[in-house]
Amino acid sequence: MKYHGIIKQRELWLTITIFIIAAYLLYREYAAGQYIYIPLALMVMLACFFEREHIISEEGVDIKYNLFKVCIKHNYWAWDEITTLHPDYKRARPNVMLHIGKDVVTRTFTMKPSDCKGAMELARRMNPHIYIDDITETEQELREQQILHRQEVAKAQKAAAKRRKK
Repeated sequence: MKYHGIIKQRELWLTITIFIIAAYLLYREYAAGQYIYIPLALMVMLACFFEREHIISEEGVDIKYNLFKVCIKHNYWAWDEITTLHPDYKRARPNVMLHIGKDVVTRTFTMKPSDCKGAMELARRMNPHIYIDDITETEQELREQQILHRQEVAKAQKAAAKRRKK
């Protein structure tokens, strides 16, 4: 089973605008005989067609970089390299942000809640040694409310201590 991450796509008008500006820069530099910015303009024009894809599968976690639908690079982590999985229900609402850790490096994938649960079950099955934080959305909200309450109590205590000093 493959689970795909949700990646924000660049808007079409922005892509067209960037391409037109890069084409103008290419034409202007060629016409002026100054060839130093031509490689830069060509790279920007190619970047307009660059796409990224997040995949979680039985093989591992993969980020594929595609140019004209051809994979030119992929960054792959096998399941035995991954050490932690942690869902974050608050940051990417209504979706879930899944933090995948390998030693000190962390990747974040934005996924649908059902895909996130499936990916966590797949991770548990593929490598039982992975630390998976099974916190639910309500538990995460409760934990954050407790932290906010503690911060408010600490602020009130500091304010009371300042008033006593005066």
